[in-house]
Amino acid sequence: MQRASLLIALAAALVLTTTGCVSAHRTIVNDPDRIAVNFASERAGRVFYEALSRMPDLGSREENRSSVSLILINVGSRIITGPSAKFNAAVAMADSDRNGMITEQEADIFASTANLARLD
Repeated sequence: MQRASLLIALAAALVLTTTGCVSAHRTIVNDPDRIAVNFASERAGRVFYEALSRMPDLGSREENRSSVSLILINVGSRIITGPSAKFNAAVAMADSDRNGMITEQEADIFASTANLARLD
């Protein structure tokens, strides 16, 4: 009995002095493929891209973070939105008739509302 107690105490001391926290974290970039879009004219493309450049950048905005901790183990992940998501949201806003072609009129409307819009 005394020997078992000694072994338990020795094992406990060994565990307490040699353990550390195992930690794993990963970052996932959610960057979908860009939507194919055409412009009716050079001016329509220029107006669209100028308005897009004035919109807030979502490329580094954190979208989701999760973490699980169990005594000595910590596992976590975070998902961030890539720059193509901003482009795709802008195309969806600008191409009002959803035909894959942004006209000068659509680009002008998009440009006038781009500063007010948030792409959440």
